[in-house]
This record gives sequence, structure tokens and C-alpha cells, in this order.
Amino acid sequence: MGEASVILDEFCGSDETGDRAMWPRRIVFGFNTVAPPRGCFQVPFPRLELVLAGTYRNTVCTAAGATDQRVLSAGDALFIPADCWNLPAWDSDVQVLSLLFGAKHLGVSLVVWSAEKAEFSSVDKRSCLVPGNSPLYRMVDAVSSFQSEGETVTSYGRLQANALLEYTKILLQNPSQGEERQSSALYRAVCTYVEENFDQMITRDIVARKFQVSPNYLSRVFSDHGDTTFSDFLTSVRIGRAKAMLEQVDLPLVQVSQRCGFHDPNYFFKVFKKRVKRTPTEYRNSVLGTGQVSTR
Repeated sequence: MGEASVILDEFCGSDETGDRAMWPRRIVFGFNTVAPPRGCFQVPFPRLELVLAGTYRNTVCTAAGATDQRVLSAGDALFIPADCWNLPAWDSDVQVLSLLFGAKHLGVSLVVWSAEKAEFSSVDKRSCLVPGNSPLYRMVDAVSSFQSEGETVTSYGRLQANALLEYTKILLQNPSQGEERQSSALYRAVCTYVEENFDQMITRDIVARKFQVSPNYLSRVFSDHGDTTFSDFLTSVRIGRAKAMLEQVDLPLVQVSQRCGFHDPNYFFKVFKKRVKRTPTEYRNSVLGTGQVSTR
């Protein structure tokens, strides 16, 4: 068992007292008031990142529309609402527990970064199904509601985040019935991978090789557990991200295309219009209410 697995098992299985009993001690919130830089982490679901050890330096944007450096230490948390972003520096030894609250699943990653080796010395990822009516999502919304307080978040906000962490442990310790089914676990893992890497070169064959299964088997897994094909799911994630970017940031359409994983802008325009029934320019103008035609 690797180092990350041991740490994650200890964290998820602990009934903690002492220093960790009231984690997080501080919450830093991310926003999306500035165009996301290349290399940042940005997904359409909320995330909570808890520093277990070391120093975690991040660039985030503020509510006022500026970017700033935030230095987090053990016990601090970074909460990134849906469609907001953060850019880690990875310049110090650090252990980070990252929770991704997907539409029907919870993704958990334990990342151990070695500054001396300038590489991830260990990474452990897990996931579990979450029913749509689970209290988890209301707990996430409760933490999100404290975003306007920034780093002055009250003790109530930290209590909400602590409760969210404790409930996450319960979900991981007590997976839902049938959770061990291999194909179901593969489906969740692939969905999480796509949601985190939609801007990369992803195809069914590439993902199948990564997860060491055949392309046909991957298609069958999506047919059994999802309501779309793998290709449709990937396209939906990318178009959803494109819509969010068009609503929130004033980037040229070619850059929006590239940052959403469409490396051929003409193909992006074609797919976007087919899915949304409007061109990207028409969609942006309708959201902004300008009625103007962009030339970008």
C-alpha cells in the first residue's frame, strides 16, 4: 500500500480529537471574476481542498476582480465553488486532501507533492456514489453560502466545513449497496477523470488505455450506468464549460474553444450550435444582453 493510501485510510477512518478535531481552522474561497489562466484547476462542480501537512501556495481570484497569492498551512482549507478556479504553485512539500462533489458521486484525492523531486511522490484517488437527495449537497451549499465573508469566515462557516468533512468520511466508510461492482466503480472513475481533464486530448481509446480496458468495454460501461455514450458525456462536459466561460469571462472564442478541449474552433462552433441551438457569439450576447455581434 502506497504512502497516500495509508494517509487517506488513516484520515477517513479516524475519529479525530485534538488539533484536527475542528479542522479547517481557516477557509480561503476561490472566485471566477478573472479569466482562468492556463494550467489552473477549474471544473463545473464544487471542490474542497484541505491541507494535511506542509505549505500549499495558490493563485486565486478575489471577489473584487483581482488575482492574489494565498498561502495555506496544515489545517487550512481552500473552497472552490463550481466553475471557479485555483492555480497551485507546487513549490513546497505538501499533502492535500481534495474532495470533488460531482452530480452523483464524490471524488476524493490525496496528493503528496515532493518539492525536492519536483514531482508527485504519491497520489491516491477514490470515489463513491451519492444519491441525488443526499444531505451532502445541502452541506456543500451551506459552505458555499459563506463565500462572501472571504477569509473572515465565522466559526459557523468552519463548523459547516468540518461537518462536511465528517460526513464525507461516513460516505467513504459506508459505501452504498452494490458499491463494489467493478463496472460501476470504473464508470465513476472515468466520469471524474473527464470532469477534471476535459481540456486535454481525450478520446474513448485514450481513456480506455489509461484505465486498462478495451474501448468496447468502456462503451458498454457507459451504456449500462449512464444515460449517454462516452462521446456524448465528454461533449456535454465541454459544452457546459464553454457556456460557463462565455457567461463569465471575456475571452476570444478561439481561446474558449481551446480551453474547453476543442482544438479545432470550427468544430467547436458546429457542435456548440447543434447542442445549444445558438452560435457561441449569439449565446454570449444573449447572456450579456448586449444585442451586439462579436467579431472574435
